Amino acid sequence: MFPHAAAILAVWLLWVVIVPAIDSAVSSEDPTVAGDRLAVTESVSFTVPAGWNINSGFLIDQRSASGSVPRVELTGGSVSFVVDADDFTGTADELLSQVDAVSLATNGSSVLAISSPPQPVTTDGGLTGVQIRFDTPRAAGSMATFVFGDKGIRVQVVGPPDQIASHSQEIADMIASFGTTEGDTK
Repeated sequence: MFPHAAAILAVWLLWVVIVPAIDSAVSSEDPTVAGDRLAVTESVSFTVPAGWNINSGFLIDQRSASGSVPRVELTGGSVSFVVDADDFTGTADELLSQVDAVSLATNGSSVLAISSPPQPVTTDGGLTGVQIRFDTPRAAGSMATFVFGDKGIRVQVVGPPDQIASHSQEIADMIASFGTTEGDTK
């Protein structure tokens, strides 16, 4: 046998058998509990119903090492609820148009082409914006945009039509709960 064969075998067992076994035993699920509030920006947050999985994002009392606030990605069944925030000067309508133009340029599809007309939306916390809804045989959902201070906020919800329908009240409640972390924006 080669002199280092035992060491090579041990490393191979570690990476091929042991690490995958540990990885599969550790759950990547991070379900929300009643009252969880997720940070969107330094000052804007929203409430998530119990049972949604946090794939990305922080509760309002958590921070990254850099102090930045990451993108929020949640899943509830097959429904994806994604919130992005970035520097933006303009209106919520302009942000919606910009998001659609970027989507059209990068992947050749326009959500505005298949959606309902933009409707005004005001959250319980006083944020005002616009929201569109779309429903195709394979996917349904909505996109809402808000501008708060110097930040543009995009909320995108996508999933199979039946899952969107079954989570519709939770989705509406999450969007309605957007406001400042300290209270409302009034």
